[in-house]
Amino acid sequence: MAHSIGLKIDHELPVSNVDIKIVVTRDGERLGVVKVSRGSIDWKPGKAKRTWSLTWQQFDDLMREFGHQPRV
Repeated sequence: MAHSIGLKIDHELPVSNVDIKIVVTRDGERLGVVKVSRGSIDWKPGKAKRTWSLTWQQFDDLMREFGHQPRV
């Protein structure tokens, strides 16, 4: 199962009134879209009509509870 995303930015890019959308694919099929805005982070899986949203504080709490540190 190969996931594919594409975004490379080597400097800070302020997010103002335009959201950033990142398309995530797995084996050539859309797994979902991550949308980053000033107020929240959203996930819209595959071809779903519904989007799941978290505030940045909720995202921080979730990552601290369920995430893991990257391998070095």
